[in-house]
Amino acid sequence: MTGVYLCEVLILRIAKFQKTEIILLLAVNLAIAIILIVRSKAASAKNIDNIRALNELAENSLNATLDTMPLGVLRYSDKDYSPEWFNPYVDIIFANDEEKLSAEKIKEIVQDIDDQGMQYLPVDQKKYAVKVDHQKKLLYFIDATSEVVAKTITRESRPVIGIVSVDNYDDATDLISDSSRTLINSFIATKIDAISSKYNVYTSRYNASRYYVYTNYLTLKKIMDDKFEFVTSFREEAMEQKFSLTLSIGMSYGLENFSKIGRTALDNLELALVRGGDQVVIKENINTAKPIYFGGNSASHIQKSRTRARAIATALRTIVRESDNVFVMGHKYPDMDALGAAVVTKIFANMNDKEAFVVYDEKQLLPDVARAINKLNESKDGYAHIVRMETARELKKANSLLIMVDHSKTSQTMDYEFYKSFGKVVVIDHHRRDDDFPKNALLTYIESGASSASELVTEVLQYQNEQHQKMSKVEASIALAGISVDTKNFSKGTTTRTFEAASFLRSQGADNDLIKNLLATEFEKYKKVNEIVLNAEFHDHVAIGIGLYRKMYDNVTTAKAADTLLDMVDVVASFTIVNHENGYVAISARSSGDYNVQRVMEKLGGGGHFNNAAAQVYDKTPAEVKADLLTIIDK
Repeated sequence: MTGVYLCEVLILRIAKFQKTEIILLLAVNLAIAIILIVRSKAASAKNIDNIRALNELAENSLNATLDTMPLGVLRYSDKDYSPEWFNPYVDIIFANDEEKLSAEKIKEIVQDIDDQGMQYLPVDQKKYAVKVDHQKKLLYFIDATSEVVAKTITRESRPVIGIVSVDNYDDATDLISDSSRTLINSFIATKIDAISSKYNVYTSRYNASRYYVYTNYLTLKKIMDDKFEFVTSFREEAMEQKFSLTLSIGMSYGLENFSKIGRTALDNLELALVRGGDQVVIKENINTAKPIYFGGNSASHIQKSRTRARAIATALRTIVRESDNVFVMGHKYPDMDALGAAVVTKIFANMNDKEAFVVYDEKQLLPDVARAINKLNESKDGYAHIVRMETARELKKANSLLIMVDHSKTSQTMDYEFYKSFGKVVVIDHHRRDDDFPKNALLTYIESGASSASELVTEVLQYQNEQHQKMSKVEASIALAGISVDTKNFSKGTTTRTFEAASFLRSQGADNDLIKNLLATEFEKYKKVNEIVLNAEFHDHVAIGIGLYRKMYDNVTTAKAADTLLDMVDVVASFTIVNHENGYVAISARSSGDYNVQRVMEKLGGGGHFNNAAAQVYDKTPAEVKADLLTIIDK
């Protein structure tokens, strides 16, 4: 068209704008334009035909590819998820398992996977990776059998390091003849060799009471499937030989980083020991992994030696002296043992010339603890360094120390935000440790064989070299009351060290009449205890008490009802389940002998001691919790 216009201009100049010539020029111009338009349309029509032909060829090729390539493609209905179309490869995949092509199965797959996700679907002897295109309503099936096999081989080949410790070895071999010690060593070596032969693992003796184990995850899985039965058989055969020996094992596994696997195994062994021994703790060497527990079927063994208590006293003295001030805090709704341990710990800090405070939350006070705090304030002219949580926040300094007593689970601490504000934390507890443990603990003193936290800190207090401060009558009485509560008036879980701690507190002025007044039960509380007891059921030597329908109870009532049920004839374990005043279902558990209620409570999200534990369950009724409890007990 540009050429036509140029010709027009040229002719006009030549014709010098004569009328006849202009008409001629326009006619020529029109003719040329018509020719060009016709030719353009013809060319365009030809191009469209070519494109259509190419598209048809591509579509045929694509369909042929979809029909023959090893990729399953299925389109499903957006209404009921039923299959609308699939290529022949899908037909091959599900030839022997057409149930997996049902609308229900397709719906399940689609709802479980987002656009970026994938899952493996087993079909016959193969595994298929399944991806979803939600917008186009398409499912893609890719044969991933080789990939899954490779991953399985890698997973099963992961190295495993285990550390086996013989509990109580020093006590068992102390003050015995060389021949008797040889018999014990021979027994241990024979049992370890039997484990090595049965599971084809490599064991290496580190010393008389410790062995290292090396294997892979496939073998570890077999041992786990057997529930580490050799730990139980070791204890039973040792008892037959009159040896007071058990095994504690820490194991870890992972990829490549053998140093980290070994350190994790050591940490797991320490966890098994502070939980009372006679058990196994397994954890993968990644930070997000959760420990797996086996065993723990025997009561904790209290160490006869005072060496550790003396070492703890020295270490705690150093940490206290390097802090600006000290705060001592118990668990939620602290009992008398938590308060007694806190009071003694405060005195320990005072003896080391540091200001210390026992922290409490007035919304979490039980009647006996409230009475004890009032007595303390009266005896100290209204300021016994027993402070509310709000005051503690104001008194806290940058270099303050927090000492957690009578608990080691961060979820059970009185105020989690207050705990998180500390960079320095010490833990003193007599309950078995689990994975919900303070990560920044500078010092940990956990003796699960001790009767109470009050006993532990009283023993540590006796190793002060500068005892220029004597305990007051009220302080000593509260600490002794803590031991009395946790031992049911010295009838349960006591050792010689329990009575030695009690004797020391008596020498400091502890008064039985004051203790009796502090622990007195109100008549209305007594009635509530009887309600739970009279509403109890019995299942094979296990008593389960249930609170009355829609009636609320507190921790003390629930615990006393469990204690009462345990005193019944032929009852080896008791559980009380009630609606708590704070809106959840509370469970209190007690046992005697070798019945480990702590393991039962851990299954319900709680924890505690071997013979004394508890749990809190949300969003369930007492009847539902009871059903869950019976299922756990049966297993």
